Amino acid sequence: MEREIWCVVTRAIKRLPPTRPRGAVYTDREVLAVATWAALYDRPISWACKRCNWPRQAWRRRLPDQSTMSRRLRGLDVLASMRELVDIIQRRRPASSILLVDGKAIEVGEHTKDPDARIGRGVSRFAKGYKLHALIDDQRQVLAWRVHPLNEPETRVAQTLLRDAADRIQPGSILLADAAYDSNRLHLRASVHRVQLIAPRQTPTRGVTKNYRHHRSRLRSIELTEGRGSRRRNSWFRGRRITIERFFGNFVSVGGGFSCLPAWARRLHRCRIWVAAKLVIHTARRVNA
Repeated sequence: MEREIWCVVTRAIKRLPPTRPRGAVYTDREVLAVATWAALYDRPISWACKRCNWPRQAWRRRLPDQSTMSRRLRGLDVLASMRELVDIIQRRRPASSILLVDGKAIEVGEHTKDPDARIGRGVSRFAKGYKLHALIDDQRQVLAWRVHPLNEPETRVAQTLLRDAADRIQPGSILLADAAYDSNRLHLRASVHRVQLIAPRQTPTRGVTKNYRHHRSRLRSIELTEGRGSRRRNSWFRGRRITIERFFGNFVSVGGGFSCLPAWARRLHRCRIWVAAKLVIHTARRVNA
């Protein structure tokens, strides 16, 4: 299975422009190939920099050394190329009219020395680490994603995701989210893109505060989730919202998927590269299935 996935990845890498920073010897293609090869076999970058760990037919071009990879992976250009690589693999197309947003906690040990890891809401408890925020459609097409420390507010990151995917969102779409995304500012950002955010309130039994100016999109969401006929609509919303839960479930439960953050992927820039490489592999596996 790894061979088929790698064939999909290499075809997509060759479609990227052969760009490189000024004065650099290796192109972004070669850097991406080494980072993705390491993630495919759950090995550190230093392992993928050695020619003996590559089959001859897998990659015939030169390989950068570990110090070059460490320097190049700190830049934002490689991360942008990773996002472009995901779009190429899934044959970038407009999103469907049903969008979904959610986050997945990436926990590390409580006694970690990682200065970038922060304490926030993890899996049913407070934990230390990072979080993967993803915006997808109901066809499981990845539209935008970000990795931030665990204490970053989900509503703030969701606004960034909407800006990142603005050119692919159809006007009149519906954005489904859980109660953590019920925010007037996020409703405002969604309405700018002509998207209706539907997120249930954390305490639906409480009335709407009269002395606070709510966005009309939030009032519409409250009407849809709590008004007449809301039981049937909420059942439909939950049935669609579970798609992103299945997306994250497949992301972590298959061979070569994102099982956990390895010990060598500490600090925010390394975590982002590792998660990005795993998203590339996951997208290639889904396309190849």
